Amino acid sequence: MRILITSGGTREYIDAVRFITNMSTGGTGRVIAEHLSRAGHRVVCLCAEGAVRPADGRTEVIGFSGFGDLDAKMRALLKAGTFDAVIHLAAVSDYSPVSIKLGAKKLKPGRAAKLHSAADTMAIVLKRNFKILDRIKGYALENKKKSGPLVIGFKLTASASKKEVLRRVTAMKTADYVVHNDLEKAGPGKKHLFHIYKAGVKLYRSSGAHELAKRLDRILTAGKTRSE
Repeated sequence: MRILITSGGTREYIDAVRFITNMSTGGTGRVIAEHLSRAGHRVVCLCAEGAVRPADGRTEVIGFSGFGDLDAKMRALLKAGTFDAVIHLAAVSDYSPVSIKLGAKKLKPGRAAKLHSAADTMAIVLKRNFKILDRIKGYALENKKKSGPLVIGFKLTASASKKEVLRRVTAMKTADYVVHNDLEKAGPGKKHLFHIYKAGVKLYRSSGAHELAKRLDRILTAGKTRSE
C-alpha cells in the first residue's frame, strides 16, 4: 500500500525567530511510519520543523512548517499520486497570525525579519484555519484516477469526559477511522492509551505508539483485502 502520514506540530511564524506551536513532538508519527515501512508499505511522511523524523531509511520524508505549507504540500502530493491511505496525525494550528501591533506600529507576521523587543506591548490577531482533514478526500479526487483514500484522523482531548470524547470523535465525519487520546493519560510515567473509533463506535484500545502502529497496519491491510 502507498500511505501518506503527517506528523509533528505546525509552526505559525510571528517573525524570523518567534512562532506559535503546540506540544506535538512527532514521536508517535515516527513510530507509525517506521513500522509501516518495515511492513512493506510505501510510506511518505510529511514531518514538521523540529519534529523527530523516521530514520529507517525506507520512509520518504518531506518537511513542512506552518498550516499553509502543510495544506499546500498535502494537496500537491494527493493530486500528483495515488495513495491508498492517509494517516493525518499532525497537530495542526487552529489559528494563524494575520497582523501584529507592536506598540503603535502595525506589522505583518512572517519570517522575513526579527521584530524589535523595545515596545511595551505586542498584540497579535489570529484567523481561524479550516480543517485539512475535511479536504483530504477532495484533494485526492483531483487526481481523477480513483476514489479517495482511506482516511485516519486523530483527536487529542484534555481530561474530557466519555460523553465529550464521543461527541468530538463523532463530529469527524470525513475520517473513516478516528484515533483518540487524552493528555491526562499521556504524561510521564503513564501508559499512553489510544482508542480507535469507526462511525462513533470504539473498536480497539492500544497501549503505546508501537501497539497502535501494529493495529493500524492490520486495519489498513484488512481494508485493502476487502477492496480487491
